[in-house]
Amino acid sequence: MTEVRETDATAGTENPTGETVETSGAQTVEEVEAYWRKRASGKDIAHNAETANLKAQMEALRAQSSAAPVGESSPEGERVKALEAELQRERTARAAAQLQAQYPLAAETLGESIATMPVEKIAALEARLDAGVGKVAPRIDPNMARRAAPGLPGAGTAKPNSEKSKDELLADLRRLAPQVQAAAREGQSF
Repeated sequence: MTEVRETDATAGTENPTGETVETSGAQTVEEVEAYWRKRASGKDIAHNAETANLKAQMEALRAQSSAAPVGESSPEGERVKALEAELQRERTARAAAQLQAQYPLAAETLGESIATMPVEKIAALEARLDAGVGKVAPRIDPNMARRAAPGLPGAGTAKPNSEKSKDELLADLRRLAPQVQAAAREGQSF
C-alpha cells in the first residue's frame, strides 16, 4: 500500500543542477525516497570523483619522488643540506644561550664564542671571575671635580645669597680667604 503525503518534502529546494524542483502538490513516499536517493547518489558520484582525483595525485607524487633519488645534485638534496645546516645553527645557538644563562660572568667575557669552549673551562673561568681574580679597582681621576656629600657645606644645602641675612653674609665673608676679603674691601670682584 502506498502512502500519500499532502505536504511537499522538496518545497523550496533545488536539485543538484540548480533548477527548482517541480512539485505536483502530493507525492508518494516512493517518489520522495527516489528523489533523495538520486540526490544522494549525485553527491556520492562527486565525492568519488574527487577521491579518485586525489588518489591519482598521490600516486603521481609517489612516482615522481621514487624516480628522482635524493642526491647531492638534486634540488631536494640541496634543500636537505640547507635544513641540516640551519638545524645545526639552531642547536649551537640554543647551547650558547643555555651556557650564557648558566655562566653569566664567563658569557660577558667570552660573548658568542662560549659555545665553542668545553664546559669545564667555562666553569673554571666563571669561578675565577666570581672570586674577583679578574676585577680591576675603580680608577679615580684626580682632575675630576670632587663630589659634594650631603650635609657638608657646599653640598647644595646652603641658602642662596639673596635669602641670607646680613649676619650670615658677614660670617661667610669671614670664612673666605684673606685675599678675597681684601679684594672685597677695595671693590674688586674676584
